[in-house]
Amino acid sequence: MLAWSIVALAVVWAFANGAQDAPNAVTTTIVTRVLPERLALTYAAIMNGAGAMFGLVSMVFLHFSLVRVVGVPEALLSEPRALGLALVCGLSTAIACLFVGWWRGVPLSGWVTTLAAFAGAFAGALGDVRQLGDIAVLFLLVLIGPLLGFALSFALTRAVSRSQAKRRLTTETVRWTQTLTAGLVAFGHGLSNIRLPLGVVVVALAALGGSGTRVSQPHGLESDGPLGHLLSAHGGMSTLPLWIALLLAGAMALGTFVGGREIVRTLGRRLTDLTVSQGLAAETSTAVLLYGASVWLGFPVSSSFTIVGSIVGSSLAVSRKSVAWNLLGRIALWWVLTPLACAGIAWGAVLLVLP
Repeated sequence: MLAWSIVALAVVWAFANGAQDAPNAVTTTIVTRVLPERLALTYAAIMNGAGAMFGLVSMVFLHFSLVRVVGVPEALLSEPRALGLALVCGLSTAIACLFVGWWRGVPLSGWVTTLAAFAGAFAGALGDVRQLGDIAVLFLLVLIGPLLGFALSFALTRAVSRSQAKRRLTTETVRWTQTLTAGLVAFGHGLSNIRLPLGVVVVALAALGGSGTRVSQPHGLESDGPLGHLLSAHGGMSTLPLWIALLLAGAMALGTFVGGREIVRTLGRRLTDLTVSQGLAAETSTAVLLYGASVWLGFPVSSSFTIVGSIVGSSLAVSRKSVAWNLLGRIALWWVLTPLACAGIAWGAVLLVLP
């Protein structure tokens, strides 16, 4: 029963993550009127779902170790029930945080909130405060994504503006290119973010036996306990029923289709007013960083954080007065406090449910 509760929570997380991150792909296309809102969300949902499906295939053939994606400490691999309860507490905390951010119109990162919640849950389950050290790495994501997005988008906005001034780049070309880059961002989001709910489900089914599949341990991992096979190159993917994988991908796409209209308004209208060339620069910067760092290098740069930095960079390339600095400060405060809050809440939840 516990295993299937975790599966259900992973599906809800995939939906919330798709809804929270949908504006990363379509905000600029909606605000600059390159695409109507409904068409833009449909386009992003299709590309996000396609990216998630491609991510499923890539994990099977590239043999990702999903236990490492989730960040499960090896000490918990011999305590399946404690691990299961920690996953429930961590996922529930992260889902609540994502929905609050969605409701308030604040762009949050599914990766950062969830890994922070898991760090707190694992620390509570093990009674080891050192597990919270992983949160320090998450703050690097808060800094690196926006700064890189800002710098690249600033330079691209200047380059696009010069090309348009010299009539080397027409407005129609910019609009079509912006549509393409928006699709690439949505595809890259699905490709990258599907790893986390898949990892949670694989670990839960392998730990608690929900799939009814026994996986033999590779030679040399017997000492790691009943879940030692999850540390192998195949990462326990053989415990994952295909229908669950498809359900996760579908939930992420559905969440994207529902979309975060409040976040679209925050990024595209309240934070700044975007032109078509600025939208192209912001989307291109986000796509380049998403594929370069998150997909190619395996470093999970947040698309939510990166698109905010990219939008600010593209705006400052035109005018210093075009950014609502008070709103940007509130968003940054959310980014700093959210991981700390998620870790603390998940820790307290684990202490309540574990004997």
